[in-house]
Amino acid sequence: MLVISKRGVGMLQILGAATLWGTSGTFAKFLFNNQVVPADLAQARMTMSFLILFLVLGIFNHSLLRIQWRDMGFMALFGIAGLGLVQFSYLFAISATNVATAIFLQYLAPALILIYGLVRGIEQLSGAKFAALGLSLFGGYLIVVGTSSGFALATIGIIAGLVSALGFAFYTIYGKYGLEKYDSWTLLVWGMFFGALAWCFYQSPTVLITKYDSMGKLEFLYIAIAATVVPFGLYFKGLKNLSALRTNLIATLEPVIGAITAFLFLGETLSLLQILGCLSVLGGVVLIQYVHSHDLEGLIKESGNRTESG
Repeated sequence: MLVISKRGVGMLQILGAATLWGTSGTFAKFLFNNQVVPADLAQARMTMSFLILFLVLGIFNHSLLRIQWRDMGFMALFGIAGLGLVQFSYLFAISATNVATAIFLQYLAPALILIYGLVRGIEQLSGAKFAALGLSLFGGYLIVVGTSSGFALATIGIIAGLVSALGFAFYTIYGKYGLEKYDSWTLLVWGMFFGALAWCFYQSPTVLITKYDSMGKLEFLYIAIAATVVPFGLYFKGLKNLSALRTNLIATLEPVIGAITAFLFLGETLSLLQILGCLSVLGGVVLIQYVHSHDLEGLIKESGNRTESG
C-alpha cells in the first residue's frame, strides 16, 4: 500500500493550487478583454467565495466557522491586507500588462519570504536556497520573454504586480501563523469575509447583480470556485505541512502550468525560451525539496546529538 508523507501530500496540494491558478489567469484576461472591470471581478471573487465557503461549512461542519473574538483583528488583517489586496492587485496587473508579466511579478514573493525568514532566523542561510530561488525567478523571466507579447512594462501594471508579490508573501507568512491555531478552511472563510467586507466600500455587491448578465455571473462563479475557493483551500492545506518558502517556491510552477496548458488547449506556441524557462523553474522546485530534506536530516542529527550528550 502506497503511503505518502505529510510533506508529500503538501507538495501535491500546492501543485493542485498552482495548476488551477495557472489555468485561470488567461480566463481572467479574456474577461477583461470583454469589458469586465478588474475591481468588479476582484469584488465578485471575494464575495462569492465567502458565500460559497460559508454555506458549505455551515451545512457540513459549522464548527469550522467559530473563532475567538480576540482573533478578529488577525483575521481582518489577513483578509484585507493579504487575500483582498492580492486579488485586486494581481487582476489589475493582468489588465494593465499581460498574464505572463503579472504572474512573473507576483512570483517575486519567494524572494521576499526568504529575506523575511533570514531576518527572523526561520530560514538557514544557504547557497542552495538562493540557487533554487534564482532558478525559479530566471525560469519565470524566460517564460515571459518567450511569449509573443513578452514583458508589458506599463508603470501602473508593474506597481500593481509588485504589490501583489508583497501581498502574496504576507498572506503566506501570516497565514502560517494562523494555521497554528485554526483549520485552513476557518482561516480562509474569515479571510474572505473581511476581504469581501472591505470591497463594500468600493460599491455594494448588489451592483454586480444588475451590472452583469447571466453569463457574466456564471463566469464570476467559475472564478470564485476554480480560481479561488479550491486552489486557496489546497494552498493553505499544503502550507500547513510545509515551510512558507518551500510552499511559495512550489507555487512558482503556476506559470509553467499556464504556458503548457495554453500550448495544449489554446494552440499557443511554446517557444524554446519558454521550454528552458519551464525546466529552470522545475529545477528550482526540485532543488528546494533537496535542500529541505537535508535541513531536516541535519535537525534530526543535531537533536540526536543533544539527547546523547544529555
